Amino acid sequence: MIKLQDEDVYKWGNSSYVFEPIPSDGTKYTVQVSPAKYGGLNVICNESSLWRWHGEGDLKFLCGDDNEYTCRAIVRIMVYHDLRMVELGDGGLFDESHDA
Repeated sequence: MIKLQDEDVYKWGNSSYVFEPIPSDGTKYTVQVSPAKYGGLNVICNESSLWRWHGEGDLKFLCGDDNEYTCRAIVRIMVYHDLRMVELGDGGLFDESHDA
């Protein structure tokens, strides 16, 4: 389970989340999401690591702090993000209307 606080959604893909796993060990994650130039979504976690999300569990570490716990947390929040975009009628990552 995740305790989640949504920030404003400016347009497709641009989102910000603050979340922590439950039960919590005190770790909180701040995640900013924005469209990547060549496909997928850039994910900045705690302003200390950069990842690229391509949906369906496909997460690639790009730079910064890399550890398995952060990776698992980002996959969980990005699955939530994709479902949220579909619920909002925005199509999310897999909507072809957002292709360049």
